Amino acid sequence: MKTRRFLTTLLLIIGAQALVAQQDNVTNIRAVQNDKMVTITYDLKVRSEVRLLISIDDGQNYTDTMKVTGYINRVVPAGKNRTIRWQAFNNLGYGDYPEIRFKFITKEAQQNQTPKVKRIPKITFATVNGAYTNTQNPSAGFTIGQVQKFGWFASVMSGFNFAGLAPAATSDAEGFVGEILPFYKDEYAHTALSIMGGGVMRLNDMMYLKAGVGFGNRSLSWKTLDDRWVRNGAYSAVGVDVSAGMMFRFGGFVLSLDAVTTNFKIFEGKVGLGYSFENR
Repeated sequence: MKTRRFLTTLLLIIGAQALVAQQDNVTNIRAVQNDKMVTITYDLKVRSEVRLLISIDDGQNYTDTMKVTGYINRVVPAGKNRTIRWQAFNNLGYGDYPEIRFKFITKEAQQNQTPKVKRIPKITFATVNGAYTNTQNPSAGFTIGQVQKFGWFASVMSGFNFAGLAPAATSDAEGFVGEILPFYKDEYAHTALSIMGGGVMRLNDMMYLKAGVGFGNRSLSWKTLDDRWVRNGAYSAVGVDVSAGMMFRFGGFVLSLDAVTTNFKIFEGKVGLGYSFENR
């Protein structure tokens, strides 16, 4: 008898309160009791997140309905006859509730909302570089480039001594040219020249990977008594330059660190400092 009185009272109150609970977005609310189950049907004008609250203290406090299934506690598409099934008996238990109030709460959900994608700016950068090889060939130069997600760079380095660019001959480690040992002055020259281009890949706002290839000349040359330069082939490399490194951005400032090799015979460490700015 207690259960029947509770359910009958509940049904009548739902029917009375359903008219009060209507709002602009939730309309045409209907409630039907079937034993311990209450089925609530409503129409929804705009796709929304829907919650159904109940109050058993004359509307002073509202709590979420428990033991509910259907179009509730989630994003519900707009349309008619959206159904909620509420296990009222399991939710509230035995009792005599003189009044139960219902309240729909909806929050409009955006349809076809495109997530905002952070724009990756295009960066133009330039650095002034200094380098030193394992054969004591110092050089200086500059690098310029641009990068967004991917980009490019070009670099020119020189030791500003060009004796090893077009030598008269090439010798072995002891200075022999073939079987002849020229007469040398006590004068030698280190030549360093690198012309290179390559790619840049952005890892994040701060770090970038770099790799490049180009022409390189790292030469040790000796001067003969008749003022000709002879390149010492044992301590020289002329051919392909390959580089790999990292670039770091701190605000607008740039630090670049690269390892360079000529013919995988002579190795060079290169450091660059410079500035970068975003292209508008």
